[in-house]
Amino acid sequence: MLESLKIPKRKFPCAVRTFWETLDADDQEILMSNLCDFSIGHKTLEKALSGVGVTLSDTAIARHRSGLCSCSKI
Repeated sequence: MLESLKIPKRKFPCAVRTFWETLDADDQEILMSNLCDFSIGHKTLEKALSGVGVTLSDTAIARHRSGLCSCSKI
């Protein structure tokens, strides 16, 4: 019955990577060091980024840190 079932492949870009690619090298390094510092909570990092005008959800940060975003499939 389901032999002809075709699931469309969908790629959703990682919000963290999409934002990271817009930054200059110095800012990329700062963001990466904060992403790699797991003593900083996802929500805390979201609020800090929001304080400098960046909209990046704690959920996107958590998915990226956990390897559940599209970056892990590259």
